[in-house]
Amino acid sequence: MTTRSRPRWRNAITGFLAAAMAAGALGTAHAADPLVLDHGHIDAFNVSVVDGELVLDLKEDVTGSHVPHAPEDVLLHVKEDAWIDGIPEGYPGAPAGYVLPLTQDQNLIWPGWDTGGVAGSGYTDVEIDISAVDGPGPVYLYTLSGFGTVTPLLEEGDYELPGTLREESPAHTHAQWTFTEPGEYTLTARATATNPGTGESITSNTAAYAFSVGDREAPPPVPSSLSIEGLADHYHTGDAVELTAVPNAATDLDHYHWYTRDSAAGDWEAAEGGDGDRYTGTAEIDGRQIKAELLDADHEVVAESAPVTVHIDDHQGEDPGATTLTVEGTAERYRPGDTAELTAVQTPGTELDHYHWFTRGSAEAEWALAGDAGTGADYTFEVAEEADGLQVQARLYDHDHEAVAASEPVTIRVTADDAPGDTTGSGSGGNGGAAVGSPTGGGATEGGSGNGGSGSGGATGGGEPSCFPVEEEHEVPVEPGRALVLDHGHVDAFNVTAEGDDLVLDLKEDVTGSHVRHAPEDVILHVKPDALAEDIPAEYPGSPAGYLLPLTQDPNLIWPGWDTNGVAGSGYTDVEIAVSAVEGPGSVYLYTTNTFGGVVSLLTEGGHELPGSVREESPAHTHAQWTFAEAGQYTLTVRATATDPDTGESVTSDTETYTFAVGDAPGDLETQGGTTTEMVTVGRTADGEDCELSDDQVAGGNLAGTGSNLPPLLIWISAALMAGGAAAFAINRRRPAAHA
Repeated sequence: MTTRSRPRWRNAITGFLAAAMAAGALGTAHAADPLVLDHGHIDAFNVSVVDGELVLDLKEDVTGSHVPHAPEDVLLHVKEDAWIDGIPEGYPGAPAGYVLPLTQDQNLIWPGWDTGGVAGSGYTDVEIDISAVDGPGPVYLYTLSGFGTVTPLLEEGDYELPGTLREESPAHTHAQWTFTEPGEYTLTARATATNPGTGESITSNTAAYAFSVGDREAPPPVPSSLSIEGLADHYHTGDAVELTAVPNAATDLDHYHWYTRDSAAGDWEAAEGGDGDRYTGTAEIDGRQIKAELLDADHEVVAESAPVTVHIDDHQGEDPGATTLTVEGTAERYRPGDTAELTAVQTPGTELDHYHWFTRGSAEAEWALAGDAGTGADYTFEVAEEADGLQVQARLYDHDHEAVAASEPVTIRVTADDAPGDTTGSGSGGNGGAAVGSPTGGGATEGGSGNGGSGSGGATGGGEPSCFPVEEEHEVPVEPGRALVLDHGHVDAFNVTAEGDDLVLDLKEDVTGSHVRHAPEDVILHVKPDALAEDIPAEYPGSPAGYLLPLTQDPNLIWPGWDTNGVAGSGYTDVEIAVSAVEGPGSVYLYTTNTFGGVVSLLTEGGHELPGSVREESPAHTHAQWTFAEAGQYTLTVRATATDPDTGESVTSDTETYTFAVGDAPGDLETQGGTTTEMVTVGRTADGEDCELSDDQVAGGNLAGTGSNLPPLLIWISAALMAGGAAAFAINRRRPAAHA
């Protein structure tokens, strides 16, 4: 069996239901038109602490991501596909019943429970008491061991509900359900959370959960409201008014009525121009209101819109052109890569706000529309070197899109990056001496002066440029012993994501935080001695003994799986994860089990022993059962390939190495490579070229002998400017000597 969860494809809905339940605002009567869920991931018993109150509700990933509901507003449909005629003896519900398996079947609902919402509240020990079951037959709830052994989950040690579930610390759990007969079931539940430090407890609302088991024709959704789309901010007299009524739920109903009234105080009258969900009319009366109704087959109104109001503004008495337009924000000079931020300003201001910006290469050129400027009063763009001399103009337009004002052109002036600065200085150096010019013209000499030799600031003897220390971010190798060792908790060992044009394979874990990602070589996955199973049945891989990581989570062990949800939306949704090599003291087995514990291969090549490949044809989150035959250190070489099923185009990740330490805790294990980002000091010339720093510069991270407290980068820039000035000054001094 594999544990999977589909990608989340809508934004989460706000949790107002939970707050309402906490306040006791929701009763236990079932909704007349509940949300029917017949597949997907559902945390039926979702327990959380909200404003100091314990809330029991339902959370699902079918209509969105982690969408909360009052349980009474949801109907959980166990489809006929869940029927199994041949449940093995020894399994609850034998010989036949409707089974919702421990691991997800994408075609069925997958109900479980989640107490993660109490984390941080102190009330971390949670009991979920299912006090009553009303329905046509027994309901069983249980789990399976790694080898398909039926294991009770109820505190009472039974398999049949009613009963109590307990999570001593926040957890997310799924189980195997069996409904023995078709029909309607209601489960009554309440949660109690206890602070293990103080013994204090809080109790939730009582909630009723409805299950419909077997064939059921789900009623089509009926809209409860309409919205009106297409209304303009204002109209001119005689303009066409074109509106559309949009139901809040998809429906086959198509019988609409449209109504108008001349003001909010008037009477509604049937409107001409209504045709189904569309309305077309003419703007004639300022303040006229329009609404729509949707009717069912019995001509009963099932949904109605709020009125919308037509506003007419013919701009009478206005003189929008009586304004002067100027452009502000122009800098005296720009460097290439600078951002120009221009603003059009009206004097005096008007209510007009529609602008167009124009540019031309010079005063003699034709104006052209600046297509990237938009229609607002601001124009921001990155200045390029070739923009020197560019002229920019703003124009203001009225409601008829007639230009009513134009600014005087402003001119963009650009100074190239390699243009000489204004700072000058001089310095003299001897044979091999290096001089750094000062802003005041005095030479601040490094290396002293020699036999009458003259040098230029920023140059070493022989004309070599000076080397300045600069701090930069660099990728450096991870030092030995810095590996993160994980020995328990949820780990998506093979985490596949599409990032731009690249496919990334890394590791994601929920042990040190939530969804924390690492380079695989920076992590050691420790399979503790507690994982040793000395009685693996003969039909299971790794028999008779090995280190077993079970399909369902043991909180004391790591729970490694894989997640390809990171490719959702990229088009590359068919993912193959290839474990191409396994190095270690023994065999490594990877497999899953079926509903009643039978061994099922996960590898595309068949079999159960790695190396091999697993494939997810669509984004999924999967866990499996692992067995390591011997203690010791194992390395797995892995690479992922994702394919677009429509085009056949593929993208492949880098090859990554995963380390498992099996048995005793790893001692002096080192990382298997990897890098980290650190600030390092490197040498740069005034032109930005690499150079070799002196020992003093490396040790001090600063210019030797300057006594400056400035950051190295600023010193480098100022020194470069001074060097340029000193060089110019030295050249000027030498010219008279050349003529002498």
